[in-house]
Amino acid sequence: MKYRNSQTDISLKKWFQNDYDHAHLRSIEVRAGSIRGLTQFQIALDYPITAIAGKNGSGKSTLLAIACCAFHNTKSGFKIQNRKQTYYTFADFFISHKNDGPTKKIEIAYQIAFNNWRVTPANPHKKTIGTQVRYKSEGGKWNQYDSRVNRDVVFIGIERIVPHSEKSQSRSYCRYFSAGEPKGWEDELCGIVGSILGKKYEEFQIAHHSKYRLPLAKVGDVTYSGFNMGAGENALFEIFSTIFSAPTGSLIVIDEIELGLHVEAQARFIRKLKELCLKRKNQIICTTHSSEIFNHLPEEARYFIERDNNKTRATAGYSSQYAFSKLSSENSKELVILVEDDVAQKLITLNLPNEIRSRVNTEVIGSASAVSIQLASAYKLSDSRKTIALFDGDQRVRKSENSLHSQNTMEIKDESYKDWFNSKSFYLPGNTWPEAWVIEKCKESIEALSKTTKTPPSTLSEIIEYGLEAGKHNEFYEIGRHLNLPKDEVLSMFCSHISQHHPEEIEPLIKQIQSELDN
Repeated sequence: MKYRNSQTDISLKKWFQNDYDHAHLRSIEVRAGSIRGLTQFQIALDYPITAIAGKNGSGKSTLLAIACCAFHNTKSGFKIQNRKQTYYTFADFFISHKNDGPTKKIEIAYQIAFNNWRVTPANPHKKTIGTQVRYKSEGGKWNQYDSRVNRDVVFIGIERIVPHSEKSQSRSYCRYFSAGEPKGWEDELCGIVGSILGKKYEEFQIAHHSKYRLPLAKVGDVTYSGFNMGAGENALFEIFSTIFSAPTGSLIVIDEIELGLHVEAQARFIRKLKELCLKRKNQIICTTHSSEIFNHLPEEARYFIERDNNKTRATAGYSSQYAFSKLSSENSKELVILVEDDVAQKLITLNLPNEIRSRVNTEVIGSASAVSIQLASAYKLSDSRKTIALFDGDQRVRKSENSLHSQNTMEIKDESYKDWFNSKSFYLPGNTWPEAWVIEKCKESIEALSKTTKTPPSTLSEIIEYGLEAGKHNEFYEIGRHLNLPKDEVLSMFCSHISQHHPEEIEPLIKQIQSELDN
């Protein structure tokens, strides 16, 4: 199913896209040169939480470092306890050995939504999305850090999950940690972490010694420290105590955000982060290797970074299924069918004959735009596997737009590309999105469907109307609610019904897929 925006998502987008008071980062672009393997690319940040996935070495951590270096800060600004400065520089992340050789010219542009720009011809308004550029010449230094927009930035690395029993400084000073004065947010933090882990915390404190910290928690009558906490528990207390300690509107950058957390906890973690972002006006940029993190974020909040002929490509909108299938081993099927969502995947898979199904792999990409780009990638890389795109029926009218978008995104100059794109683009039946087409077609044989669903025809007709009224991509969720069945089971039921009672609708598409396999 396509991602269903919650009311929290809607509120977050509306606030974030209209907020100029907290200097939110709205895009990052490497314009020239390369930095630790990242070449020219650009990502837009249209949602307050951005998750970045990709293979090891693709540049995810480098992108986090670049984000941290977008802002400056005053001496009185916020800093975490183990830092000397209130801001980050490239030297905090990019350290060179004498054998590494001099770096080449690098230019990085940041777009920032800010309410106090200095009025210039480039930025004629004080309150706008303006651009600041960081650059360095070959072998030189970065240009003036103090000219950057001021903002509190915090980087939270993977050391947060290292047990205190394995940290030499914690072991050395274990007898010297002492709790300070309460900050006022401890009870709220207990509620958040407790809801994520399914525990009831009575108290939480942070003990300090020198520049080191140690969490202290109480569950029931038992008080225990970070020495006796699990990795995930330690990580959550570290992340949320940092967010609460930092001023509102801070940029929080987190490496491998899901570390130490099981799948259910990851889902609850993201929900709590959304609520806290809305309350405290934070922006969060993170990396992840978890499909669960992607699953609980809108499409525009997901980026997949990969290398394409030694060039960086960052694509938004991939489904979690497709993004994380790219991190696994290569598929050996003869034909790859790229589809927009799991409705299309279910419809085509359940209607293909087994002999064809055994030879193809249907991959959910996430959107028509992402499907177009991935099809263009197969063209550009001359993928040894055959690849076709299967768009929803309502994309027929956007054929030229999708072709041009993918061509521009992938920088394809070949004049023959448009014809190739069209020859590899196929469409589901109908002229609307697949949920609506499937339901309307099933209504034509409602008597047979009522036997499958064990529901009287008149009642089933009413339930189907409830589903159609639920809105685009919400239909099967609503129908399932009234049938007291999971939406995935209802989707499979309706798609199988198409195969049994309306096979003529899918037959032309099956013949096209067979032809692709035979060529």
